Amino acid sequence: MARQYIKIPLHIWEIEELNVTERLTASIIHGYSEHGKPCFMTNTGLSKLLRVSPRTCSAAVNRLIDLGYVEALGGRSKRQLGWKPASMGVEASFLGGWKPASTRNKDINRNLNRKSIEMNDEIRENEKKPDKWQQVRDHFNRIDDNRGGMYRTHIVAWAQSFFEYYDSREWKNKHGDITKWRPVATAWFNRSAEKAPRRAVQQVDVEALRRDLKWHQRRLDGYEARGKADLVHKEARAINDIEQQIAKHEA
Repeated sequence: MARQYIKIPLHIWEIEELNVTERLTASIIHGYSEHGKPCFMTNTGLSKLLRVSPRTCSAAVNRLIDLGYVEALGGRSKRQLGWKPASMGVEASFLGGWKPASTRNKDINRNLNRKSIEMNDEIRENEKKPDKWQQVRDHFNRIDDNRGGMYRTHIVAWAQSFFEYYDSREWKNKHGDITKWRPVATAWFNRSAEKAPRRAVQQVDVEALRRDLKWHQRRLDGYEARGKADLVHKEARAINDIEQQIAKHEA
């Protein structure tokens, strides 16, 4: 069944040293541990769920491990993650120690309402404008991934320009206050892509294709030396496809 929501425990949302991505990642891992299971999601899986780059997810996981909230567990074929029992002390302090149940429940409900309001305010504010230009870069990377990575060398400059332009204008455009920055950023990306030098974009792509060609050629040579006819045929087809792509770009 597809995931319908992400539950964020308040004791995790209370951890001030974590950013939003780290809190969300911690909540996912904690959710698996609540059911007695390790978190088997890869950085790529987490990035698709949280709509951030795999690099951002990797940094979040590593920081959670470094801070002692999460531990890496041995799996059969890949890394798994678990919420460390030692970090449950955070939950105990949040729940208020040995307060009577009635008082404790009132405190929890009061904190729940307050934190829900604060969380909604933070989410709405994050929709209006990015906290830093790297969020714009991650958004541009996702767009570029869907287009075959043609503009990767331009993305940092485009993201910084976008952030600086609208930050200097207090996140307003000709229509007034920007309520959702991502559609505005997408339009900026599209305009920038239209103006990008086509020769420079294609040259980057051809260089990547040539690296792939050399990699497949080394594999083909190795398979030939070991008499792996079926794998030789597979690599030969891959080489042929890449050579056709290079010839098309250089035409």
